[in-house]
Amino acid sequence: MKSKELSTLPFFIIGGLFLVLFGITAWGMHVEIGWIVAFDLTWIERIQSFASEGRTSLIMIITELGNIRFIIVLTILLVIVLFFKRKYAEGLWLGGTILFCAAIATKILKTAFDRDRPNILQLITKTNESFPSGHATATTIFYGLIGLFIFLSMSMLWKKCIVSFITLAWITFILVSRVYLGVHFPTDVIAGFLFGMASIFISIAVYLIALDPLRELLGKLKLNDQSNTFARRSRQH
Repeated sequence: MKSKELSTLPFFIIGGLFLVLFGITAWGMHVEIGWIVAFDLTWIERIQSFASEGRTSLIMIITELGNIRFIIVLTILLVIVLFFKRKYAEGLWLGGTILFCAAIATKILKTAFDRDRPNILQLITKTNESFPSGHATATTIFYGLIGLFIFLSMSMLWKKCIVSFITLAWITFILVSRVYLGVHFPTDVIAGFLFGMASIFISIAVYLIALDPLRELLGKLKLNDQSNTFARRSRQH
């Protein structure tokens, strides 16, 4: 199979646009623009209007699939699988993206903005910083990348559309669940999604740039890398 050449520029541009949107959201939250405050309160009220004991119990379980600790465990398992398949570059890239973007960068942003949690109706108790949502960021990056891997492995358009829809629907559900449980403002989860999307696209661009030098390094370590999802050069397999 011949892998297609990918340019880094579109990934940097799209990632940059998501980063700009994140910055606009963060600025609006920080200066407490009126419409953002109204937006947060309106959507918290709408989403929590569906609250019920049975629904809450189920959502409390499902939402933990976006917990950063759970995501890290899944990432480690997936990296092991990629290493077993000799896809060392992809494994290192995936692990590095989750570590630096979903864990470290999100924690730095939370500390920098230091936004308090909503003080309206918290169905579960959370005490650390609110903005951006760690669940939203980790979910967007991890499941977004998984969806992208599957998307690129398929050739038929209708299958790509189904994968895209399922991936976006799952991410959206986790984001809404955080607002439903009263532990995040809507702008927290929107910001987490925007930062997560920026991380995905910029990370892919960086990976494409670093792929050849990384392969050379792996070759010196006697590791024959078989990564091919984002191959820059056209080659035969």
